[in-house]
Order: sequence, then C-alpha cells, then structure tokens
Amino acid sequence: MSDAAHALIETVRHFVFRERWRMELPPDRPLPDDLAAALERALAALDAAEASRV
Repeated sequence: MSDAAHALIETVRHFVFRERWRMELPPDRPLPDDLAAALERALAALDAAEASRV
C-alpha cells in the first residue's frame, strides 16, 4: 500500500472514531450520517480483506 493510501485510510479511521465519540454511539449502532456510515463500511471491508490475506 502506498504512503498516500495509508494516510488516507488512517484519516478516515480518525474521522469515523471522532464521529462515534461526538455522537456517543456504541459500536453496534450505525452512524446516522450517510457519508460517515459509508466510510465506516469501507473501512470494515478493507479490514476484512486485510485479515483474509494474513
């Protein structure tokens, strides 16, 4: 993975984490904002793909 892609993914992780913290949402509740929810789903898919490679 390129440095730029890695930086982008870490930025998205931070954004999703802050949105959950700001809204005081537990991990089992979906984010209400469509963009944040889509980013969270994309991160979950990336994590699953990475886990299957190992």
